[in-house]
Amino acid sequence: MGVEDDISALAEPLILGAGCELVDVQFRPEENGWVLRFFIDKEGGFGLQECVEWSDRLGTLVEESGFISRAYSLEVSSPGLARPLKKRVDFERFKGIDAIIKTAAVLNNQRHFHGRIEGFENENLVLLDRTNGIVKIPLSEILSAKLDPPINVERSPT
Repeated sequence: MGVEDDISALAEPLILGAGCELVDVQFRPEENGWVLRFFIDKEGGFGLQECVEWSDRLGTLVEESGFISRAYSLEVSSPGLARPLKKRVDFERFKGIDAIIKTAAVLNNQRHFHGRIEGFENENLVLLDRTNGIVKIPLSEILSAKLDPPINVERSPT
């Protein structure tokens, strides 16, 4: 298990207990040093004040764990509209929504897919790809996936 997995396992019970969802944890070097980033969501969305409150709670939890021995910045945010899809339950929750998916292996002569999530067939994600129609992608082959929801923009009359 890596640091991200250890921290996820530590933080998830606390977050779930508060009626929220831990969408993702990232720990990576960036331009100004290491960043530990939590993406949290809940029904109805996750606001700025909640990010501040969770930053304090999670900061204390991570410091007490001793999992990270280097200096880092902590960020807590909502996953946003283009939220990452990590687990089978994520794909099931967003059935009928478009997603952008990158695979480890070449499938149907491509590694990048863009289409509507249709569901699962055994351990294969069924996607209505914009280019190739129905594609079955083994969950184990997905490197990254994120939602690509339609954005409703109201225009003012010109």
